Amino acid sequence: PRLPHPVFLRLELIPTRPFDIGLRQSGGQSLSSLHTMQPRMRRVASSHVSAWPGNKFLLPVGSLLALMASFLLLSSLQQPVDNLIRIPNDFGVSMPPPSSAFTATACILLLTNVLGMSVIAPSSGPLARTAFVAAILCGILIPHSAANGPLNSFPRPPKPSAEKSSNTAPAPSHAAPKFGHTLSLRGGKDEKIHEHSFNMRPGVVFQSEVQKSDDGSIQVRFFCKNKDVKGVTLHWGVAMNSDDEWITPLKAGIESILPPNSAKYKDRAVRTPLKKTDDGLELKMRIPSDLKPKMPIGIRFVLWEPSSDMWYPGGAGGNFFVPLEKQAKSKKRPPLQRSPSFTGAVDVEQMEQKMKFRDQDDHRHGGVAALSQDLGHLMWNAAQREKAWIDGRKESTGMRLQRSPSFESAVRIIETLKEQKERDEAEAKDFYAREGGRLYRIPFNYQGQKGRRKGSLKIMVTREKKVSIRVQPEKGDKGPGPLLLHWGVGTKSPWDWELPDKETLDALKATFKGSSAQVSFTKVGADEQEVEVEFQGASPMGMTFVLKDGDNGEWYKADNNNFCVPISEEGKKKMESEKPKGQTSSGTHGIVRTLSGTEITAPDGASIAKEIFDAESKASVTLMHRYNHACHLIDKSPPGPLGKDAIIMIFCWLRYSQIRQLSWQRHYNTKPRELSAASERLNKLIAWRWKNAQPKEKEIFRMMLGCIGRGGSGGDGQAIRDEILHIMHRHHLPESKGTFMEEWHQKLHNNSTPDDIIICQAYLAFLHSGGRQDEFWRVLQENGLDRDRLRGYERAIHTDPQFYGDKKDGLIHDFNNYLRILKNVHAGADLEKCVEVCKNFLEGHINVLLETILRERGASEGRVLAVVDSITEVRQLISARMVKEGDITKLRDLLYLDLGLEAQMRLLAERAIGMMGSLGLDTLTRALSLWIAFAAENLVYSSSPGSGKLVPPGDLAAESNEIKACLRDWSQLLEEAHKGYGGEWPKKAMAVVDRMRRGLGGIVDMISGSMQHKAEYLGYGLSSRTPEKIPDKWSITLFSEELVRGGGCSFVLSSFLRKLDKALRAQGGGSMWQVISAGKPGATGWVVQCTDLMSVQEEVYNRPTILLANSLSGEEEVPPGVVGVITPEAPDVLAHISVRARNLHVFFAGCFDPDEYERLSTFTDKCVKCDQAGDKVTMLETAPPEGAEGGVDSVAEGLAALKLELPPPAKFTRYCLPEKDIAVQHKPKVFGAKSTNIVQVRKTLPDWVHTPKSAVVPFGVFEKVMEAPENQAVAKEYKDIVENQLPNSQDPLHILTKLKASIRQLQAPAELVKGIKDALMESGIIVQGELEGQQWDEAFSALKGVWASKWNDRAYFSCKKANIGAQHVQMAVLVQRLVEAEYAFVIHTKNPFKEDSGEMYAELVVGLGETLVGNYPGRALGFAMNKDGSGDPRVTSLPSKSEGLFGGGLIFRSDSNGEDLPGFAGAGLYDSIPMVTNSHKTLMYHNEPLVKDKGLQDKVLRGVCKVAADVEAAMGGVAQDIEGCYKDGKFFVVQTRPQV
Repeated sequence: PRLPHPVFLRLELIPTRPFDIGLRQSGGQSLSSLHTMQPRMRRVASSHVSAWPGNKFLLPVGSLLALMASFLLLSSLQQPVDNLIRIPNDFGVSMPPPSSAFTATACILLLTNVLGMSVIAPSSGPLARTAFVAAILCGILIPHSAANGPLNSFPRPPKPSAEKSSNTAPAPSHAAPKFGHTLSLRGGKDEKIHEHSFNMRPGVVFQSEVQKSDDGSIQVRFFCKNKDVKGVTLHWGVAMNSDDEWITPLKAGIESILPPNSAKYKDRAVRTPLKKTDDGLELKMRIPSDLKPKMPIGIRFVLWEPSSDMWYPGGAGGNFFVPLEKQAKSKKRPPLQRSPSFTGAVDVEQMEQKMKFRDQDDHRHGGVAALSQDLGHLMWNAAQREKAWIDGRKESTGMRLQRSPSFESAVRIIETLKEQKERDEAEAKDFYAREGGRLYRIPFNYQGQKGRRKGSLKIMVTREKKVSIRVQPEKGDKGPGPLLLHWGVGTKSPWDWELPDKETLDALKATFKGSSAQVSFTKVGADEQEVEVEFQGASPMGMTFVLKDGDNGEWYKADNNNFCVPISEEGKKKMESEKPKGQTSSGTHGIVRTLSGTEITAPDGASIAKEIFDAESKASVTLMHRYNHACHLIDKSPPGPLGKDAIIMIFCWLRYSQIRQLSWQRHYNTKPRELSAASERLNKLIAWRWKNAQPKEKEIFRMMLGCIGRGGSGGDGQAIRDEILHIMHRHHLPESKGTFMEEWHQKLHNNSTPDDIIICQAYLAFLHSGGRQDEFWRVLQENGLDRDRLRGYERAIHTDPQFYGDKKDGLIHDFNNYLRILKNVHAGADLEKCVEVCKNFLEGHINVLLETILRERGASEGRVLAVVDSITEVRQLISARMVKEGDITKLRDLLYLDLGLEAQMRLLAERAIGMMGSLGLDTLTRALSLWIAFAAENLVYSSSPGSGKLVPPGDLAAESNEIKACLRDWSQLLEEAHKGYGGEWPKKAMAVVDRMRRGLGGIVDMISGSMQHKAEYLGYGLSSRTPEKIPDKWSITLFSEELVRGGGCSFVLSSFLRKLDKALRAQGGGSMWQVISAGKPGATGWVVQCTDLMSVQEEVYNRPTILLANSLSGEEEVPPGVVGVITPEAPDVLAHISVRARNLHVFFAGCFDPDEYERLSTFTDKCVKCDQAGDKVTMLETAPPEGAEGGVDSVAEGLAALKLELPPPAKFTRYCLPEKDIAVQHKPKVFGAKSTNIVQVRKTLPDWVHTPKSAVVPFGVFEKVMEAPENQAVAKEYKDIVENQLPNSQDPLHILTKLKASIRQLQAPAELVKGIKDALMESGIIVQGELEGQQWDEAFSALKGVWASKWNDRAYFSCKKANIGAQHVQMAVLVQRLVEAEYAFVIHTKNPFKEDSGEMYAELVVGLGETLVGNYPGRALGFAMNKDGSGDPRVTSLPSKSEGLFGGGLIFRSDSNGEDLPGFAGAGLYDSIPMVTNSHKTLMYHNEPLVKDKGLQDKVLRGVCKVAADVEAAMGGVAQDIEGCYKDGKFFVVQTRPQV
C-alpha cells in the first residue's frame, strides 16, 4: 500500500571513530563510545543500547547486522542519476553515488529503520520492518513525484498545516544543515536558486525567490501578499564580483535588466516600486543568460515604504542579498553546530543511571565525592562545546575595548557616575561663582568612526552675553566630522528662531540665509570642537541651534528637536516655567528635578518620557493601559540607532512597572481577558522588534520582554475569572463579604495582576502547612507583598485566609491548577509554562533535555552541574533557532524559554556557591572552573545569540568579542586541567580571570552609561506627576545597580570569578598583591579614597596621604603630599605612573583581592602604616607621625633633590636631518638623546640586532614654522594663550586643549615639505613619489600631533611640579619606518624591583608596542633573567591584553629636551604618532605561539635578554630603557634611553 502523504528522507554521515561494542566502563563514567559520536547520532544510537548487569552495554545483534548491511549496500552503488539525486559533500568524504533512485531509496529507508528513525511506527516488530524493507526493494512504495522539498521534520514526515497564524511568515525552504551528507530527491524543469522571507511588521511579510529557467535565464520575483500595504519600493543595486558589492546596473553596463518604472537615485542606487496585484504587491525581473558584459552574482537591496517613510534593512541593519547563482557549499562547520566529540548532558539515560547509583552517597557525603567524580568529564565536554562554537567560523579581528574595572566594582562604578554628576554640579556652581554664568551639559548622538556614538555639549553662558559651545565626543572616539553651527535667537521666547543682530554676525564673520546664521566650529585638542558666540547688542532670551556634520552632511539634534539654551535670566525663567510651542521635551526644556531640587538634563529619548509622563498622570491607569500605550510607543520608535534611546526609555518604564514602582490599578477595573490580550499584543511586538533589531538592541528587547507576562487572547484570561468561581462552588466556600476567598475573588474579577501568582502560592503554602497563618504571610513577604499592599488594592483584601481541613486535598489540587492559569497570563518566563508551550514545536532531543532540567533542578549538589550543562546546551540550540525563526509566536515563546532557563541557572548557581565550603582546593578549583565556563557561555547566548565567532571592529556585535575570546581561551584551559593544576596552569587561568573581570566591567559600563541617566530622568519625572508619588527614590538611584545584581549570567560569572581568584592565588597563580614601587620603608599617612587617580591630579595634600585609587590609566602623576598609592587595577610595571612612583620613592601597589581592597577602604580618614613582607602588604592603623600635619611632600622633596634645569633653547638650523648627520658630537645640540642613541647604537650593536633607519626634525623647526607668514594668525593666538591665558587660568586643562588645537592649525611652508622629503629619501626611509597629496597631509598631521603633545596634561603637570616651564621645552621629532612587529617589548636592563644590575626585566605584548607603552587594558608577559644568560627566564606574569595593534608606515616619535633630564622620567610624557591608523584585533591566547610554543617562548625571551645586555654594553654600561620588537625571527631596537 502507498503512504498517504509524501515521504522525505535524509541520511547524515558523520565521520567518527568506530562504535564500541560491549565496552565495560568503570563505575560512574559515561560510555566512551557515546563520547565519540556526534550528538544527533549519539542520541539515536542510545535508544538501541541496552543496560546489562555490571554496567556492560551491548548493541542488539539484529540492529548491528542491519546497520552493516545498509553500508555494504550503499557502497555497492555506482552510477549517478543527476536528475533525481544530488549528493553534496561538505567534509570531503568520498562516497560512491547510487545507481538508481530505486536502490538509493532502499538504502536510505533501510538505514533509517535500523537507527530508529523509521517512517512506520517505532513499535513495529522485526517482521514488520523486514516486510517494509522488502516492499521498498520491490520498488512499490515511494512515488517519485512526491520527492521534492526539504526535510524539516524528522523522523516523522511533515504534516500539512490546517491554518497559519496571521503573523507567521511562510516557511522558507531551508537547505539541510551543513554537516554530514544530504540526499534529496528533486524534479521539475525550473531550478530554484533562492527563497527568503522577511517580516516587515506583524502580518506583513516580504518574500523573494530566484529560479533558473530551461533557457538559462534567471527569474527574480519580489512580492508582498498583503492588500493593506499601500506601497513598497525596492532600493537596489547589483553585485558583480563579491557579495558585499553594491553598484547600479547602469554603472555595470547591464541597464537592460531594469524593470519598468525604475528610477535612478543619485548615481548610488535604483528605485523600483512593486506593482499592485490582486493579493498584494509584486515585482518581476528577468536576467538573460547571455547578458553582456557580465552576469551579476546577486542583488543587494533595502526596502522603503513611502507612505510611512520607513526603511527596512537586512540582518543586523545591513542590506538584503539575493544570490543569482548557486552558492558554493561551505566546508566550515556552522558556528552553532556541536563538536562531534562533545557529549554535553545529552546522555540523559546514562546520567540518570549514574545519579541513581549515587543517591545514597549524595545524602551521606553532601555530594562532594560525586561532584569530584563528574567534574573532569563535564569540564572536557564544556571545553569541546565552546571550542566548536567559537571556532565554527574563521576568527576575525575585534574592536578596541576601553579600560573597564572588574565586575565586582559595579556598585563602585555607579557611585563613580553619581560622583561625576556631583562634580558636574560643582563645576556649574564654581563657574557661576567665578564667571557669573551658567553651565549646561546636553547629550546627543552623532556618527562616529565606528558607528553611532554618544557625545555631549558643554555650553557655558557668561553674563548673558557670551556663549561657548564645546562638543565632547564619546571616550575613545575621535568624534564627529568638522561641525557647522546652524543657529538663531529668540527675543520674545527662548524657543523662537530669528536671525541675530548684524553686529554679532559681523563680529563672528558668520554667514546667514533667511533667519539662520552659520559659523564653523574650531578644533580643540585631539577630539573636541568649540565655537564661541558673543552678542554685541541686547541679549536674547535664548539661542536655538542644530549641528551639521561636514563629513557626511548629517544634522544632529537634541532628541529630534532643536537644541535650546537660555541666555538671559528672563529667558531662563520662561524656559523653566513654560513648555515650548509645538516641541517635545528636549535639550534644556522639559525640566525634571530630583527630590532635592537638582535639575536633571533631558537625555536623548526625552520626548518619549514626556508621553509616558502624560500617560501615567491620568486619573485611570492599569497594566492594560500601560501595555497598550507601550505598544504605541514602540511602534513609533524607528529601528536601529535612531530609535535606541526611545527603546531604552520604554524599557526603564516597564521595569519600574515590573518591580511595582508604578501603580498596577488606579480607578479602573480591567477584565483579565483584556489584560491578557494587551500582554500578548505587547510581547509579540517586542519579539518582532527583537527579530529585526541590531545586536545592541536585542538585549534591550530581551530584558523588556522579561518585564511583562505571556498573556494570550485564548481562554486563560477569562479562566482567571471563571475558575475561581468554579472552585468556590465546587467546594461550597462561602461567597459572603468579610472572607478571604470572597475578597480575593473580587480582586481577581475586577483587576487581576501578577500579585495574584504570589497570593496563590502563599495560599497553597497555607494549605500545605495545615492552616498556619505565619506560613501564608512568610511567602507573601518573601515575594515583596505585605498586609498594607493587600489592603491598598481598590478591591482590598483585609481578611486572613480560613482553613477547611476536610477540603484540604481538593483545594490543593484545584489551586495548583489555578496557579498554572495565573502563570499562563502573568508569568512569561516561568520555566514550567515555557517548556509546556515550546515542547510542541521543538525537536525531540531538546524536549528530553528540558524534561531532565525540570525533573532535576531541585537535585543535590552532585547533580547541579549536569543540570546546568543541559541548560547550556538547550540555550545554545534554541539561540540558533531564534535567529532563524519566522513565526513570531514561536519566537516569543523561545525568548521566554531562554529567559526562564537563564533564571533557573542563576538559582542553581546561588545554591551552589553556598555549598562549596567543604570542597578541597583541587575539587573547588575544578568546580569553579566549570561554573565559569557555563556562566560565560550563557552570557554570550544572552548578549549575542546565534553567533559564536569574533566579528570585525566596527561590527554592531563586536562588543561581545571580549567575553567570546575569554571563553575560547578558557575552554583550552579546561582541557589542560586534566593534567593537573601544577606548573603554569594557575598563572594561565589567572590571566583569563583578570580579563573576564574587565569584560564584565564593560557590561556594567554599558548598563549604567546607557540607562542610569534615562532611569533617573524618567523616575523623578514620574514621581513628581503620579498620585502615588512613585517610583521611590531608592529604586531610581539604584536602578542600574539592581539591574546588574539582578541580571542573570553576568552576576553569576562575577560571583564565581571572585571565588576562583582566591583559589588560583592559593595554588600559585599569583599574589594577592603586586608591589610596583616599595617606596620608603613603612609608608605612613592618612587614607583617602578616590574614584580615579586622574580626578585628583591637581590636588595638593597638606599631610602625608595614601590614596586608594579605584582606577587609573597609567599615565598620571603622583599628586603632591602622596606617600603611597594602592589600586585594584594591574598597571604595566613600566607605565609612566609606575616609573614615576619608583623615581620619587612613593609606595605603589596593586591589591587584587576585592574583599581585602574593601577592607582597606574602611581605613578612610585614618592614619595607617603600610608594611611589606615579600609579596604581602599589611595596612594597620597607627598614631600620626610627629609633625605630619605640617605637610610632608615626598614628591616635592624628590624633585627638589634632582635640581632639574633645561638646556638653553636651540636655534633653527635645518628642517630635517638625514641619519648621516645625527651624531653625538653634533654642534649645536639640536635633537634629543633618543635620536642620538638610536644612531649610536646602530653603529655599535652586533649585526643580529636590527634598528630602523632614522631622520630627525630638529629643535627650532616648530618655532620656525610658527613664524612663517601663512601662520601669523596662529602664532598670535598661540602667544596670547601661553603668556596671558595659561598663567592666570583656573582651568588649565581647557587652556591646554586650546594650545594643542592652535598648533594643529599650522600650515606647512614649502621649504619644510621639501626638507623633510629630501632627508627621508636620503636616509632610505621613503622612495621617490611617496608622501604626496593625502599621504603628506597625514604625515604633517602626525608631526603636528607630536609638537602639540608638548602641552599634554600629564607633561604640563609633571613640568609644573618639577619647576620646569613647559613653554621652554623644545620638541624634536624622530621619524622612522614602523616595524610591523609580531611582538613588541620594553626592557629595563637593571631590574627596577630588585635594584639588581645583574638582572634585566622586560615586558612583551602581541603586535605593536603602543598597547604596552600606552597602558592598554590587561597585563603584558613579564619576565626577569640574568643578563649573562645563565639560568632560565623567570616569567612573572602571562599576557592578558585584550587587543593587539598591527600595521606599518611611518611613525613620528617625540624627542624633547625634557626627556633627557637625569632622574626626571620624562619618557612617556609626550606622544609618538603613526602616520596611518593601526588596525585593532581582539586577541585570543590559546593559540598564541608566544604562550603555547615553549620553544619559541624560550627563544624570544632569551633573545630579549641578550638585546638588553648588548645594548647596555654599546651604551657604555649605563642601564638602559629600551623599546624594541620581534619580527620574522629578527630582533629590532627602535629606541633606547638611560634608565631612570
